[in-house]
Amino acid sequence: MICFNKALWGCSLFVLCHFSVFSIVSMPVRATVERVDSIPTRPDHVNNAESRYFPPVFNQDGGSCGSASRIGYMFTHEINAFRDADASKPENIYPTHFTWLLTNSHSGKEGMAKANGIPNAVVYGGTTYSKVFGNQDCGSPDFGWMQGYDKWYSAMFNRISHNSFSPYGVDTEKGREFVKNWLWNHQGDDEFSVGGICGIGVASACKQGAIADDPEGRNAAAGVVGQKYVTRWGDGVDHALTIVGYDDRIVFDLDSNRIYGEKEKDECGAWIIVNSWGNGWANKGFIYCPYKYGFPVRQRDGGAWKPEFYHVRKNYRPLRTLKVCMDYTHRSELKLLVGISTDLNAEEPDITVELEHFKNAGDGRSAKVKEGLEANTPMLGKWADGILHSEPMEFGYDLTDLSSGFDMRRPLKYFFIIESKSKSVGKGKLYHCSVLDYEFDQLGIETIFDTGNELIIESRGKRTLVSAIVQGEPFFAPRNLRCPDGKMMVWDKPQSTHYPLKAYILFKNRMPEDTLTATELTYLCRDLTAAYAVAALYEYPVQSDSLNTMMSVLSAKTAEIRPDFSGEGVFHALHLQQSGFVIPHVFDNRYEQATIEYWLKPRSWRNWNQSVGPGWGNFLIHANDGGALTVGWDGDNRMDTRSGLIEPGKWYHFAFVVSKDTLMAYVNGEAVDTLVSQTRSGIGGFGNLAFASDKNGALTGDLAEVRIWKEARTPKQIREMMHGSFAPAGIPSTLLAYYKGLLIEDNGVKKWRDFAGSHHAEFRKFGRYEEGDKLTDQKLQTEPHVDFVLPAGELYAGQTFNLQADCSPSIASVYWEAPAARVEKLQVKNPTLLFPKPGKRTVKLVGVTTEGKTVSVEKELRILPVRLRADFLPVQTVGSAGERISFHPVAPIPGYRYEWTMPGADVEKAFTQSAAATYASAGDYQVKLQVTNLFKRKSKSETYKLHVKNVAPQVQFDLSPRVVLKGQEVTFTDRSRYVPTDWKWQIDSRRFTLFAKGNAPKVCMDVPGVYDVTLTASNEMGSHSATQKQVLVVCNADSKNGLNFSNPQATVTTDKPLWEGVTDEMTIDWWMNPSAKDRLANIGDTITTWLLGTNNKGNMAFFADSLWVRSGDGFVVLNQWHHYAVTFKQGEVKFLRDGEVFKTEQLRNKKRTVKEIPAFETLRLGGEERSMNAVVDEFRVWKKALSDTILQRYCNAPIQNVTQAETDDLLMLYYSFNQNGGDVQDLSSHRNNGRREHFGPDGDAWGASTGVFCLNFETPFVDMSETLLPPASRPFITTGNSINKKDTKRFMEFETSQSEKGWYVENFVTNDTIRTGMYVDKNKGDALCVYTGWDGFATELTNHKLYSTVKLPAGKYELEVIPLGGFPSGGSYLVAAIGKGLPDVAGLSSAIASAPLSDCRLAFILTEDTEVSIGFVINLQGRSGMAFDRILLRRATVGE
Repeated sequence: MICFNKALWGCSLFVLCHFSVFSIVSMPVRATVERVDSIPTRPDHVNNAESRYFPPVFNQDGGSCGSASRIGYMFTHEINAFRDADASKPENIYPTHFTWLLTNSHSGKEGMAKANGIPNAVVYGGTTYSKVFGNQDCGSPDFGWMQGYDKWYSAMFNRISHNSFSPYGVDTEKGREFVKNWLWNHQGDDEFSVGGICGIGVASACKQGAIADDPEGRNAAAGVVGQKYVTRWGDGVDHALTIVGYDDRIVFDLDSNRIYGEKEKDECGAWIIVNSWGNGWANKGFIYCPYKYGFPVRQRDGGAWKPEFYHVRKNYRPLRTLKVCMDYTHRSELKLLVGISTDLNAEEPDITVELEHFKNAGDGRSAKVKEGLEANTPMLGKWADGILHSEPMEFGYDLTDLSSGFDMRRPLKYFFIIESKSKSVGKGKLYHCSVLDYEFDQLGIETIFDTGNELIIESRGKRTLVSAIVQGEPFFAPRNLRCPDGKMMVWDKPQSTHYPLKAYILFKNRMPEDTLTATELTYLCRDLTAAYAVAALYEYPVQSDSLNTMMSVLSAKTAEIRPDFSGEGVFHALHLQQSGFVIPHVFDNRYEQATIEYWLKPRSWRNWNQSVGPGWGNFLIHANDGGALTVGWDGDNRMDTRSGLIEPGKWYHFAFVVSKDTLMAYVNGEAVDTLVSQTRSGIGGFGNLAFASDKNGALTGDLAEVRIWKEARTPKQIREMMHGSFAPAGIPSTLLAYYKGLLIEDNGVKKWRDFAGSHHAEFRKFGRYEEGDKLTDQKLQTEPHVDFVLPAGELYAGQTFNLQADCSPSIASVYWEAPAARVEKLQVKNPTLLFPKPGKRTVKLVGVTTEGKTVSVEKELRILPVRLRADFLPVQTVGSAGERISFHPVAPIPGYRYEWTMPGADVEKAFTQSAAATYASAGDYQVKLQVTNLFKRKSKSETYKLHVKNVAPQVQFDLSPRVVLKGQEVTFTDRSRYVPTDWKWQIDSRRFTLFAKGNAPKVCMDVPGVYDVTLTASNEMGSHSATQKQVLVVCNADSKNGLNFSNPQATVTTDKPLWEGVTDEMTIDWWMNPSAKDRLANIGDTITTWLLGTNNKGNMAFFADSLWVRSGDGFVVLNQWHHYAVTFKQGEVKFLRDGEVFKTEQLRNKKRTVKEIPAFETLRLGGEERSMNAVVDEFRVWKKALSDTILQRYCNAPIQNVTQAETDDLLMLYYSFNQNGGDVQDLSSHRNNGRREHFGPDGDAWGASTGVFCLNFETPFVDMSETLLPPASRPFITTGNSINKKDTKRFMEFETSQSEKGWYVENFVTNDTIRTGMYVDKNKGDALCVYTGWDGFATELTNHKLYSTVKLPAGKYELEVIPLGGFPSGGSYLVAAIGKGLPDVAGLSSAIASAPLSDCRLAFILTEDTEVSIGFVINLQGRSGMAFDRILLRRATVGE
């Protein structure tokens, strides 16, 4: 017998279970389920965090508590509990930041979990933030986006169907039972290995106590004595937590009367809750909360918890997906959409959905709303390498849910739409767009959109639209389901296909009810109030299995019908008393045009009640005091009408019309307001339409004639139909949902009947509802009429086509006549017809009005004979070895048999209408298609000669993990295209380089550092290299937590001085990862004592006694971890980064020198006026100027012996930040703790500081400048001659000795008195300079070169230039080249290595002793230039 897998029945797209061809039972079978097992008893305690399905407790990063709770814990646990997957493995943990970074981008924490799926931690690169992108914040303008279709595709398998909330508060017994049963066994769902977990919101500032040992020993028996529990919550909800279990055994004395477990006082039992503040919080990350305290805040405002649940999609796999490759310079200016039309000639889709990840997303700054400016951020954003990645982004999106609203067995036209904001300025191109169909090919068959080689993306409010037609596999649905006598259902057999029809599946209320044989075309309905549909069941051969093993495939279902529905009857208004309802799924799709209209007689009219819509951010209508209305998309795109429009106790007709960016409101047929939005367009994509989302928005009054349209109704249409109703056949096709006023029973639940479809409204659990007054229909003074439009395009014999009746409102029923199609009085509104023979044919439509009058229309159409064709084309005319290629027939004929023969491919036979295969080797291959008309036993075949070429690899690779401790192993994995045969890996840090070979080497990383990884992959056609910058971090020690100053007002302040009086020496050192803000790294007291601060150019200033010195631009590096230190010693100030001196200055001016730091009262980190804007770790203050050597000893690990550091080096303050909350603890004996203010929820600011302690002082890094280079630092040597007569004492000729060890300078620009090029500037401390446009110098300098030629032994080298100030970006380069001389900029590809001069460093490797030239190639224009402080050459280490 056929297996019923009810998890799959809800969607007709799914392939059913395997069965033997001999096992089909020919008689009808009713599916029944019997439960004979005894009902188990729920245990008195459950802790699902003890299961293997729950991930390790972690510390959230940033304010990501919502995503930490719902994704990091709930989603991870739920999907693992269903899949029986081990959550200790990173591939079974789901990251928080993939969704959290979209917080300010029109998406919620579960948005991507519903819409497209969540990648696992391995794919994303981390369990919180991605190591690929670095620790980024949802308020940033440039956080990174995931690159690569395969990664996005892997995420699509990991989804939830929906989230839900407990209908009862946990302060009630019903509510506690509901939640406990979920925690115990998912409320009886035995497909899960353990129970579920659920989310709550709380005030984070909770007080904690220890569970006491009660006199009866119950807590001791439960093993919880001494464990932390909540004694009260704080005052405002600001944090998300997760309930993982319950324990009924625990007893409390909550009123302190020394009596434990008084049930009448609710002192028995507790919830087990996990936090996302690390395992140092409470009970290793967990806490008990007495049932009595199940409220978000201590005042119990807002009611008890109604926990949130996630419902995972079981055994889900995507069937159709979108693949896109595009770039754009300002990503948040764009909104991406996908649409579908059944009309293959359509220029616009029938429906669209917005892609959840791409809804004007990617710029999280709150200030942009005020400024109206979108960040100059490309699609991929900024990654951990600190670079904005402007290369094209490749991504995927799941189209299965969108497609499931259509018959996927029929051809569908897909649209990809790029919408731009009206003021957009960005530029970009669409390089590739396609739909992949995985239903009958596990690797996907690709249909490509026609974009040309590249399509320019329109901006300034314009749209870019491309489309493609995807053919369906011919598993055709039954036709024309109807119930003419109100009892017996009848349908027509499907269009013929080569797949054997095995049975019909009858659905009742959307669940399978009966199985009928392939010859049965009728069914007697036993329940006349139920909704019925029929689908056809076919046999499909499984290509990979034996020939007698088949798979059962279901067609699309017919539209539902209800036998009891005649469309006649008595209709009533709906009387609501502080109640409401939800119209399910009516806005699952997005519509550019829509109308919501209804009659309402309000009993009250006050702020926020009588609300319609899901809420701000999507769409909302609500009442306002004084008889006014508010309508709109969000707070910035809404209309507030005048007062006095509405008076309670009267009937009003409301209509709200959306037409793209325009919203119009009508009351009683008259326009009352119009809004034109600058940022919003259309409506939908949010699913359910709520009439009252909650009690505050509840409806009180009488409601009638509710209509939801997918068109913008005109004022004339609104006025004409506001006093009438639609008879059954007169309901327009643009009416999505229609409520005339009839209550029905649906699966035992009372609902408000939808007469346009199946969106029967579900009533809210609050308030009351009942039938109101009887409604009378005013007769419309219009002539009845019927019409239909013939399909565009040609019609063929044996092929079905659809017709749609267009009837006036008074038409009660219709029937069709088409004798040549064997159709006689066919009583369906929208029939599917099939003419078996060609020729001229007629179709007649007859309509019957509510008064019995008939009207008709007859039309002639021409049916053509089918021409058997077998010609086909590949999606690429030339294939590439190792690359999958799809083949499509030029003129597919639905129902015919297609047999593909592809010798030499990975799949040599296929029987689907389109096919795909991979050829591993180059060569010429014969691809043959044979098309057979099985009904006439005719065949035709065509052969295509496909040339497959070998191409050089296109390198892609991954590595995991990306942050490790010294001595741990890293796996490097090649994911290159085009079949590489050789792999060379180069793993580079500044001081150390490793090499590896193979396609997946495992390397033990023994040397700390931040590494670039380069893979060079090759085959016989050539090689290709790709580098991922700063992609691997090897740490010398575990830094645990840091403190995140993400709030600009966040402050840490000491309450006493670090020492008494003045000091002539001091060191401040710390690790820091700063964000891109204008002001950052502000540390100290005041400028009159001492203070550090940094501007947006990374230039740090040190103030002392009202004087200051600066580090120079680029000292502080944004969005990267670095160690910083500032030392002061009797007026000398050193700025150090990563243990090396960046700059040394004297703290003085013309009048005085500061030799001492004045006494100061407090030390402050951050604050409103001087923000920190960074994550900080390992902060220390010393009353001594530490030498470089000593500083290097301390900065690369936690201080193990604090006492010795105090004795030897005068350590005065030490913040390790290894906490989960509270004030910052000073680990020194001075106990100068830091008071935290303005950090938000207590634990949110403490996060893992992964990437700290990554400095390499172990391997040799030898300065060879003095031994190998000519004089290369200030003061640079001059010849004593001037090169600029405007100031003969300032602009001096640079000494370029032509000896063996000398500098060479080339390509000066010279006139009579001035030579433009390298010179020594006496006004800049004898710096080496080159300027244009100033002081008479030429306005342009091209390929000006400074270099020295030296012979270097094999090894790794670094050329570094220290600027005096900064370097202009672009045009100038550091270069290393073989032999004497440097190439011009146009020839840099011939150099050993090159890098922009603004990078300041160039690394290169020599495999043998080589004569090389090292130096600069400079291009300047206009008023520009640069000054060099010194030039350095160092030798690093190459590992074995």
